[in-house]
Amino acid sequence: MTTPTHDDGTTSSRNQVAPAPPAQVAGSSGPLLTSHAALILLTAVVVGGVVAALTYLSAGNGAAAALAGLMGTGASIPVLHTMIGL
Repeated sequence: MTTPTHDDGTTSSRNQVAPAPPAQVAGSSGPLLTSHAALILLTAVVVGGVVAALTYLSAGNGAAAALAGLMGTGASIPVLHTMIGL
């Protein structure tokens, strides 16, 4: 068995594999976020903000307000998706 040599006289015992071509990105694949999804997420963030503000005003605790706002945002997404069906 012989070791292959290159044009410059060096030898390599490793298998040479050609690099894969770069991945092609489709130009017209559509928007990253549909207007329906954007409307639902924006409305959910507003609902979460209102819940956080009311929680802060009643409890005076910023951490509790942040958790309540996040829970309000997360809980309102499926409800809004059902209500704002396009």
